[in-house]
Amino acid sequence: MSEADQCRALTESGERCSRPAQDDGFCYQHDPDDATIDDADEIAADGGGEAENESSESDEEEDENVDEAQNGDFDVMDVRETIESVASDLVGRPLDGIIEITEEDDGWEVGVEMVERSAIPDTQDILGQYEVSLSESGDVTGYRLKERYRRGDEQER
Repeated sequence: MSEADQCRALTESGERCSRPAQDDGFCYQHDPDDATIDDADEIAADGGGEAENESSESDEEEDENVDEAQNGDFDVMDVRETIESVASDLVGRPLDGIIEITEEDDGWEVGVEMVERSAIPDTQDILGQYEVSLSESGDVTGYRLKERYRRGDEQER
């Protein structure tokens, strides 16, 4: 993976995150509020200073998130945020909604609906129901298409 394709955020140990970056330059677990490789360059140039204080606050928040994930404290809201940030890229379709989140022994199973084909009126959209698997720490471990159906269909699922 080239540096341009790699997440710009720094981990708690001060190293660059090794996950692939999305369009904004960050992986699904980081965002522009996290310490970045640019912050590390500023700190080195300043010899510490204000940039260090700003990044230490976000480092503390990141440390809490990492600790939660490592301790298995990844909760339903964390799962929801992860799915919302990765589902469209993962499946290649727009996310219509999360319909189920279930905690399993070895992680999480999440049911999502994706728009397979848009139509007018939207009751004629074709939706795909996917099951996305996450590890206990929130890493995507797989997904599969369960079924496709028309949004307006009223059948028991």
